[in-house]
Amino acid sequence: MNKKILYVDPHLKNTESGAVLPFFALVLVMLLGLAAFAVDFGFAAMRQAQLQAVADAEALACARTYTTCSTGGDQFPLTNSFGFTINMTVPVTCPNTATQSNCVRAVASNVWNTYFLPVFGVNSLNLSKTAVAGTRIASDALIIRGPVSMNGTNIATISNGSVAIGGGITTTNQSGIDANGSGATITAYNNSTNSCGSCTPAVKGTADPLPAIPAYVPPLSPTPRSAPVCVSNTGTFLPGTYSSAVSMSCASNTLTAGTYYFNGGFDNNGMTLTGLGVTIVVGVDQPFNLSGTVNLNSSLGPSTCGTAGGGMLVYQPVSLTNTYQSISVAGSGNNINLTGRIQLPNTQFTFKGSPTSLIIQGTLYAYSLDFRGNMTAGTSPDPCQNINLNSASTILVQ
Repeated sequence: MNKKILYVDPHLKNTESGAVLPFFALVLVMLLGLAAFAVDFGFAAMRQAQLQAVADAEALACARTYTTCSTGGDQFPLTNSFGFTINMTVPVTCPNTATQSNCVRAVASNVWNTYFLPVFGVNSLNLSKTAVAGTRIASDALIIRGPVSMNGTNIATISNGSVAIGGGITTTNQSGIDANGSGATITAYNNSTNSCGSCTPAVKGTADPLPAIPAYVPPLSPTPRSAPVCVSNTGTFLPGTYSSAVSMSCASNTLTAGTYYFNGGFDNNGMTLTGLGVTIVVGVDQPFNLSGTVNLNSSLGPSTCGTAGGGMLVYQPVSLTNTYQSISVAGSGNNINLTGRIQLPNTQFTFKGSPTSLIIQGTLYAYSLDFRGNMTAGTSPDPCQNINLNSASTILVQ
């Protein structure tokens, strides 16, 4: 029997050992690198989030105390529980001067000593985050207490103003809202439904309640009036108090400048209606209907500030009986142009049909909106014709 003898070269074992050592060193470096990324960069990401939260809080606190806050270090230590270094700059130029004022900048920074990165020569990381806060001065062109419903392919165009919705927004097909003004927003309050596929910018949801609108006290207009007799099919109304319901019958009607109390309700009945420098006060739980061709403006000139109506075009107190009125503009040939503040908090607006248009320059404040027609709205150059829900509120702007 032949026996085979296995011969192992002793030099081969040393060669294999020499090959394993560089491989092990390479693996060790890779493991250290992974540890550096997992630990050091993970901790850095957490620290960056903390820095941003502190920078936001410091900027907001400074903006809220704008008249006393100054350039320098940390002036609000209660907002800086991590003890970061704070650098405050007061004032700074707001990112959007058309919608923001009184801006400040806070920079929160921190030098952090790393754990594993020193192996690669990185002993520390300089981390910082910046926040800019200021005062919101943008106005709202459309404020709806309850729900907004839209259908079809119509887009409600909102220029130079924001949209605030208290009861959610639901759109179907290609309908939506285009708030194209600088700094304009669309906000759904009360954690309400946010379902708008064609809204620009995207609807921002919030758990906050819809802010209260500024208080308003209408001017007195005690003179008793009744609807005028038509002269050549024209009716000329005078300021005063109309106790009975007004339903227009003249083909053309004019509201002379002044304040009108329609305590029994109002309906232009599809007749042409014009009025400059007017303020209309509608009785509690009374209807207010517009159709046909309507042109109403609360101003006689460049500004309504300081005038009797103060920019208010149509006003109705909030009902305590939860009785909702309806304005339904449907069919064709309706062209309604309203300039000023329109506050009908218990009115359900429905717009549909073609050609049917609603043009608002100022602010519409209503209970609900069912939109299926052509609507454009925007804030007025006259600030007294607008409503700013968050007037002088402090916000993060960057």
